[in-house]
Amino acid sequence: MSFSELDYASSVLALFLKRSGVEPGMRVAMLSTKCIDEVIAIFAIMKAGGVLVHINPAFREDTIRHVIAEVEPVAMFFHAGKRTALESVEFPALQVEIGPTPGGACTPPAQSLNAILQAGAPGASTLQSQHGCDDLAAILYTSGTMASSKGIKVSHGIFSDATVVSARVLGNLPSDRLISVTPFSFDGALSQLFTAVFAGATLVLQDSTFPKDVVGTLLSERITGFHAMPSLWRMIFARYPGFALCEFPDLRYISLIGECFPEEDLLRLKQVLRHTGFYMMYGTTEAFRSTCLTPADFDRKRGSVGLPLPGVEIAIVDEDGLPCRPGQVGEIVHRGAFVSPGYWKRDGGTTFRDHGVHTGDLGKLDDEGYLYFVRRKDTMIKRVGYRVYPEEIEACLENMQGVSMAAVIAGADSGNGPLIRAFVVPDSATTLTTDAITSYCKRHLPHYMMPDSIAIRPALPTTGNCKIDRRELAMMERV
Repeated sequence: MSFSELDYASSVLALFLKRSGVEPGMRVAMLSTKCIDEVIAIFAIMKAGGVLVHINPAFREDTIRHVIAEVEPVAMFFHAGKRTALESVEFPALQVEIGPTPGGACTPPAQSLNAILQAGAPGASTLQSQHGCDDLAAILYTSGTMASSKGIKVSHGIFSDATVVSARVLGNLPSDRLISVTPFSFDGALSQLFTAVFAGATLVLQDSTFPKDVVGTLLSERITGFHAMPSLWRMIFARYPGFALCEFPDLRYISLIGECFPEEDLLRLKQVLRHTGFYMMYGTTEAFRSTCLTPADFDRKRGSVGLPLPGVEIAIVDEDGLPCRPGQVGEIVHRGAFVSPGYWKRDGGTTFRDHGVHTGDLGKLDDEGYLYFVRRKDTMIKRVGYRVYPEEIEACLENMQGVSMAAVIAGADSGNGPLIRAFVVPDSATTLTTDAITSYCKRHLPHYMMPDSIAIRPALPTTGNCKIDRRELAMMERV
């Protein structure tokens, strides 16, 4: 689809929404797998002045119901393949089916996007969007459970500023060919979409996250830019050994964000992508984008997630809210550009205060102002008087020969604190036993960090953006 075709199609759809009663500020929901129709609808909703609520297609039905009840959408776009799985969900009156329609017809009362576009709309070619920088553009739900799912508000100004900054930092040009893997319910995917359009680049939509398919697209589509979580790269290594033998002469850069990347795995990836620039980034959905380490500093500041982006101030504070000295670990606080207006229908609590975002992440600054992400603050397990961080146990397990990935969660309280449950994925060439893993842990971990149970799994559940889904692991354990 060309830019002119996208512009016209989204304008036709925007006029349809306006004439169907969608007014500025009204929410419009979307539930879909990756497809071009999604892109048309995203721009149409924003052109019409509506507020995009893209629901992660990996959400369970109870969470989908929760999101729809909370945002009260006046219209909903849904992929044809999702309708039968949502029979108990109460849809708004205006429903538009996108993607390939089975049998070529929609089930009433839904309308077909193809039919709407084919009908056209007078005035579509001259439609002008009217919204201010502070007007709401989207509500993003990043968590997959009803108990923790919060809608994060994003304004048009945040999208606009983040798009310009991202394109400049990454040096995006019309010659770029970017791959989009995660659902558009994630801020990173939306940012990449808008950056591609702003730069005039080509965006390739990748619905399958099977490692072999992702690598195949990188090669066949001559991808030049890839924004992904470290977990996805580790999954590619674990499940597709052929990746390490491939050459990627067109891959100009990758950007990495969202979680820690063990140095050993990072250097292994750098060895495969030896001609590719690495941009190490940090940010939360509440603050969109915070820092970036450019390829020029990769070796000199290995392990860092870089300097604050233009307009951003990063501070590290202790438990009393006082500034930490260089090298001292404390909570990461983001102030300045890209700060969300807050949560939808919820109080900002301890997150939005002091004119910034208290991220709940622990980090440190060096004496040059470079940020180092340490771990999540809220994953801490308190046990027999000790503070235990799952990431530290995971790092130990992943240092064991033959272990590809590991995840640690807190189980039921044993009386001395929550039980520690570990899940381990062996690499393809190794046979592991729980006894061997237990012996390894006894040699490398203090007694209070010893897992109470160890399960060997062929794979770990992941969220839509390929992070390990610890909540899903916890639910599986309770079944």
